[in-house]
Amino acid sequence: MKTEIIKSTGMHCNGCEMNTQDFVSELPGVKKVKANHKTGDVKVVFDEKQVTVKDIKDKIREAGYKAE
Repeated sequence: MKTEIIKSTGMHCNGCEMNTQDFVSELPGVKKVKANHKTGDVKVVFDEKQVTVKDIKDKIREAGYKAE
């Protein structure tokens, strides 16, 4: 398991956090996701054999937010 904190912009409220978490949770290998709109952090615990950081960032973008 690997833990990564991805910087994200565009989240403005708790609903944005939930949206981000729901999208990222859909990925295989993602065990835990916690988004924070105040800090712009998306903390993800995942199995790096099943999913990549790029996949996670792409999913955040698909949810409508920027991922660095």
